[in-house]
Amino acid sequence: MQLQQNLDQFRNAGISVFAISYDEVDAQHAFAEEFGITYPLLADPDHKAIEATGVLNTLVRPDEEGIYGVPFPGSYMVGTDGTVEEKLFFQHYRTRPSAATVLREGFGLDFEVGMNPRADDDGEGVRVAATLGGAGMVFMETSTLYVDFDLDEGLHIYGTPIPEGYTATEVSVSGPERARSGAPRYPGTKPFKVEGLAEEFQVLDGDPRVAVSIQSSLNEGESFPLEVTVKYQACTDSECMLPQTQTLNLEVPIHPLNLPAPRG
Repeated sequence: MQLQQNLDQFRNAGISVFAISYDEVDAQHAFAEEFGITYPLLADPDHKAIEATGVLNTLVRPDEEGIYGVPFPGSYMVGTDGTVEEKLFFQHYRTRPSAATVLREGFGLDFEVGMNPRADDDGEGVRVAATLGGAGMVFMETSTLYVDFDLDEGLHIYGTPIPEGYTATEVSVSGPERARSGAPRYPGTKPFKVEGLAEEFQVLDGDPRVAVSIQSSLNEGESFPLEVTVKYQACTDSECMLPQTQTLNLEVPIHPLNLPAPRG
């Protein structure tokens, strides 16, 4: 359903969407009818394509009749020459990357997030925003939280390694026990000198973005909270500012799993 709901974003990026499983054609057709799927569903009952693309679930034994031949759950990206360029797969059959995760992590493409859950705050010369990569999350979905820094011209924020006595940029995310966050992924830094100081710093500049993966196993209630704590210290080429800590709170809607398409 994630693919169907975000089909326009894939198509606008020039990407064709399809799904493949080892189910027979009749089963695929019934699923498409029930859930309003409009992109192609490919039947691979002999699991030849699943094996050829290297996504066969090797945790299932060949003697497990009725199960053997299923792929690992997830997504893969095929180039125009038929080469599998990227895979986003998980061992648990319910775990799925969100459509936004596939677009950004798989294809490196931007996507519209203006209407997604978001929180922001302003500091001295620095504005920080935390935005979820999707409109909400379903049970056992993996999405990405993006923490963006908007810096005034001439400002930088410290990265790591950092000399003693200074504060490196740090993002941490907390939420309910069943909404787990991964390790933050920070952008690359560059060396930097502050006039009059002997230390050499590593800094982030421009509009740095930190990404944190979020996996939810929540399937009850309307939403769940995420608290994003951001620590940083900004500088110019001649001045170090005081360290800052900002806390952003956002509510992530809990979306239902597959719902049948409405009957006309």
